[in-house]
Amino acid sequence: MNRLPASLLLCALLSACASGSLHDDSAAARAADAAQAQALIATAPPEGQPLAPWLDAQRARIAAARGEATQRYEATEKACWQRFAVNDCLRQARTERRAVLDRLRQQELAVNDLDRRRRADERLRQLERKPSGSDG
Repeated sequence: MNRLPASLLLCALLSACASGSLHDDSAAARAADAAQAQALIATAPPEGQPLAPWLDAQRARIAAARGEATQRYEATEKACWQRFAVNDCLRQARTERRAVLDRLRQQELAVNDLDRRRRADERLRQLERKPSGSDG
């Protein structure tokens, strides 16, 4: 009778430890994705050079990578249905797809942020150059 609560306590403790390490892994993955996105921004043309072609190329690359991830997931999902352990296979495929899409989302957010900052800087410069109205 005394062994049952101890075994339940042990199971609860082990599951808590496992879920904590999974959370740490996902936080580390998000940090790595953010660092990779910032490294991508470092490859942008310097201030004063045209940014639009670079932005278009990055957005096209991200869209193509998203399409590839979706196709890969659909192919993997189809293959999963041929296996014995369908649910585990599908879960793994979803996890892999989510990791790729999260990485691409971080890159997209960084590219959009750079675009927004450059446009805001340009607008401020235009406003500074614009002559002010009559000061009465």
